[in-house]
Amino acid sequence: MIGDILKSGNFPPILLLFGEEDLLVDEDAHRLFDRASALDTTGMNCDVLDGEGMTLDAVLSIARSFPMMSDRRVVWVRHAEKLSASKGRKDSDVMQQYLKDPSLTTFLMFTASIPTANGIGAAIAKSPATAKRKISALKYPFNLLLASSPYGEYPRLREQQIGAWLAKRATQIGIKLPPGTTELFVAKMGTSLRDLSMELEKLATYLGSRTEASVEDIQLIVGSSREFNVFELQKSIGRADVVRAMTIATRMMETDRQEMLIITMLTRYFTSLFRLIDLRSLTDRTEIARVAGMPPFALGDAFDALDRLGPDRVERALGILRSAESTLKSASKDTMTVLQTMIFQLLDSSSKA
Repeated sequence: MIGDILKSGNFPPILLLFGEEDLLVDEDAHRLFDRASALDTTGMNCDVLDGEGMTLDAVLSIARSFPMMSDRRVVWVRHAEKLSASKGRKDSDVMQQYLKDPSLTTFLMFTASIPTANGIGAAIAKSPATAKRKISALKYPFNLLLASSPYGEYPRLREQQIGAWLAKRATQIGIKLPPGTTELFVAKMGTSLRDLSMELEKLATYLGSRTEASVEDIQLIVGSSREFNVFELQKSIGRADVVRAMTIATRMMETDRQEMLIITMLTRYFTSLFRLIDLRSLTDRTEIARVAGMPPFALGDAFDALDRLGPDRVERALGILRSAESTLKSASKDTMTVLQTMIFQLLDSSSKA
């Protein structure tokens, strides 16, 4: 259904998306919202609302508003399960009235977590009468929405389906996984698509310009501690938190010898920060991210880190990292001592490469 809507551009007046795979719900909702709002050049007809702190009456009032200088108003209500009742109004009457006569110039989309509705699609296929009773027992307004408007359910993927999803996801972000390694992802991370997606993003960041991952790459990145890993180390250094950075590096080395991974990723990180120094005048975030060699979503934290560390310290960092790498490869010094000294120098404003 979602594919048909996106292809045709024919949006229903009301659509509900829900299910156990919240990542897929969010991603399809974003695709629908972006497609529906693409023709609005004014920016005045597209609203993303949060159900928490809002009433259904307020949402429907916005939905009834005519678009300004556009053919369509787009309203996306996230966390719709948190919508509250309108004081002095029978919300069920309000929803029923809107469903009977929805605004044809509005695309109103609800996304929600409705555990009691999970499995509705399978129930309909197995026993429509049982499904009908299940729908009528749902919390308002979902009992009305599921009975009277289009909806998309995203049931949890079975473990045997996740391998194909991972391979497709990897291709979408530009990397290729070796045969058989999707099972390694699941063994290390479980079956949460959101967690698996984050691990793929980490792997892509680690690979840099490479497009094919090796088994060793995956073993190195996937399933590392969520608290003590090279990405958290990078964040701590960007925040100039020397204590936290030292703790993470120590815990990483206690688990496995990861000194060269640390050097490689921090060198890449500081190289990107160094490139950002001359990119502040640009306004195109996609272009900034491309030149800096980082994903667009990471730009905010990167600019914050650049402001906090300062251009001089960022430039010195590259020399410090080269020196640490050379020492680790050629000297007999204790590895942990070399890493601790390196981190202290990176975050010491008076340090000289």
